[in-house]
Amino acid sequence: MNNNFDQSDTHSFDPLIGTWSIVNRRKKREYVFLPEKEAEWDEFPARSRFEKQLAGRAVAEYWEGTLPSGEKLLGYSVKAFEPTTQQWAITWIDNRNPLDFRPVLGTFEAGAGTFFQIIETPDGQPLHLRLIWDELTESTVRWQQAFSFDEGKSWDTNWVMQFTREQ
Repeated sequence: MNNNFDQSDTHSFDPLIGTWSIVNRRKKREYVFLPEKEAEWDEFPARSRFEKQLAGRAVAEYWEGTLPSGEKLLGYSVKAFEPTTQQWAITWIDNRNPLDFRPVLGTFEAGAGTFFQIIETPDGQPLHLRLIWDELTESTVRWQQAFSFDEGKSWDTNWVMQFTREQ
């Protein structure tokens, strides 16, 4: 079984099965489209639970956090492996944003899972999105979200989640 994010297979997300406490560090909404050095950041807590589904073909994530405003953010993610392409497809829905079932696609190699999608800015411009799962240990893992405004030549991280396994 893969337990170190070194390759893409049906077990890539298995190390995440269980319940996690999360410290979120996210750019304040008004700074999301500004360079990182100019941004102000919020920190807030969350919890996440990962479960194998569909006879091991998918991993479901149940995510619950409290934003700095006090508002609850509830999210659900499905991570499914496609053997023919050797890629993972990740979809996310939550209680705050419009439904979008277009997957973020990617693979695991060299200790990290990297996933990409092209989305739109509020003014309709294409925006490249990158998610990274890395720094996996038995008790911790990191997730990062970044945007690229130059078609993937450079990336600006706007959200980091540090997960710690609950006992």
